[in-house]
Amino acid sequence: MPRRMKAYLPPWMLWVMVPMLLLIWAFITWSAFGTAQGREELGLIGWLVVSTILVLVGGMLWFMGTGRRPAYILEVEDAEPTPRGRGPTGPRPAAPR
Repeated sequence: MPRRMKAYLPPWMLWVMVPMLLLIWAFITWSAFGTAQGREELGLIGWLVVSTILVLVGGMLWFMGTGRRPAYILEVEDAEPTPRGRGPTGPRPAAPR
């Protein structure tokens, strides 16, 4: 029977990726509202769509980095049972003295 293992993002990922997403959002906000070309190309609706996507990605990173939601779920097949006292490669090695 397969065994399920959950993998989470390391905590440093929060402190690197979330500020990066904030910088990207700040740049997009500035280009959408601070420049005439940005207002024409992106507009309010485009800015709302991009902002929503960045908030969702940031939320996913936050939940995976804090350990509330797994980043991956791995299913690992168990090895076949071996006779008692024997590992997968043969008898146990002698203990060092």
